[in-house]
Amino acid sequence: MLVNATNMLLKARDGHYAVGQFNINNLEWTKSILLTAQEMNSPVILGVSEGAGKYMTGFKTVAAMVKAMDESLGITVPVALHLDHGTYEGAKACVAAGFTSIMFDGSHYSIDENVAKTTELVALAHDHGLSIEAEVGSIGGEEDGVIGMGEVADPAECAKIASLGIDFLAAGIGNIHGKYPANWKGLD
Repeated sequence: MLVNATNMLLKARDGHYAVGQFNINNLEWTKSILLTAQEMNSPVILGVSEGAGKYMTGFKTVAAMVKAMDESLGITVPVALHLDHGTYEGAKACVAAGFTSIMFDGSHYSIDENVAKTTELVALAHDHGLSIEAEVGSIGGEEDGVIGMGEVADPAECAKIASLGIDFLAAGIGNIHGKYPANWKGLD
């Protein structure tokens, strides 16, 4: 059943377990992840990058595929369809397409612009029953053409974004997508 990610993550926190997020890129990956989540009786988050959304012919196609597959496979575990590291425009498009969760990565904006855009997207997401994640600082490495150095987010900026009513926060703590370089300073 498709749900927003908030309740499943709160249950996981309280139950001391993790919920996997797996980015999907096609029908076969999606089917395998859904069937495995059902077999393991585990909630799951299906992440979709903007590049993957474009590859699969758009967010509306992705949402329709996931909804139809969830129903036709008889999936009973909670499933969230989540935009991963989305732009402002991408986040709005995923709300319109029927996603159940979005992540707005405003880390490359000034903190004031990140706050303004996040504030607007929180209202939009919550008005449509979606969960929303926001980012402060950046995750190192490259994802969909966005390159980050893996810096540590400013705690005051984290508090400012967290106070906007987001459901979860991605804060740079030195983590990196991909291979860790020899000069990596580690997590903070």
